[in-house]
Amino acid sequence: MSKKTAEIKDYFLKYLDKINYKGFFGVANFYSVYNHLIDEQQEKLKKILQDQFNEFEEKGTIISLGICYDLKIIDYINQINESVIDKERWDMYGSEYKHINRLLKDISSEIALKFNGIAIPPTTETPSHEINNFTDYFLKTISHRLVAEFAGIGWRGKNELLITEKYGPALRLTSILMNMPLIQGEKMRRKCGDCRACLDVCKFLNNKHNLKDYRENCRKYILSLCLNSNVCGKCIKACINNRICKNTFINSPNSKII
Repeated sequence: MSKKTAEIKDYFLKYLDKINYKGFFGVANFYSVYNHLIDEQQEKLKKILQDQFNEFEEKGTIISLGICYDLKIIDYINQINESVIDKERWDMYGSEYKHINRLLKDISSEIALKFNGIAIPPTTETPSHEINNFTDYFLKTISHRLVAEFAGIGWRGKNELLITEKYGPALRLTSILMNMPLIQGEKMRRKCGDCRACLDVCKFLNNKHNLKDYRENCRKYILSLCLNSNVCGKCIKACINNRICKNTFINSPNSKII
């Protein structure tokens, strides 16, 4: 079990070296993740696995892969130049968002093929005009954040994103279903403390408990920005710039955070 885990991890590390990005690798228990998914995503997993589902319940695992943003890109989010939002720079963040998703899709497919797994795409590529409500996304994928939580990569922050000790929420995630036991991580305790930077920068997050679904409010706000990519990132930037452990972030282009 340890040998196979190390082999897969090493394969991912070599990929990070090749593309010169930082990243995270972890393994979660399949059954633990499944039990915490919403009903629609549980059904999606059953549909994907079909006759293999019972085997996965007994011994299955889910690999979590994360690739990090360059922190300079995060700084481009919601930049104000001469009292005007610099949307051209903000779009650079959106372009990197898509690029990292493609990298994750490529490596997860490679690993799935080489080690007999099933890759779950990093995010839906459904055009925004085909989405009528945030809940439409639920059937497109599973919660990669939840997998990463159970893999011990990070904890769920107040912005509802995965927060890592070394890189905050500045990463994208994907998952690979594995019909084999691998060395699993453990969930981390939340370490946000009294920090509320993400809440202060976003009125929807700050009022999420009073809204029917704050994510739908976020979706509509993002559309109103008229950016080239339908991503915001303001809460990510706030976390990076203000969180208590910001000085622990690693920003060396050669360091790999595994």
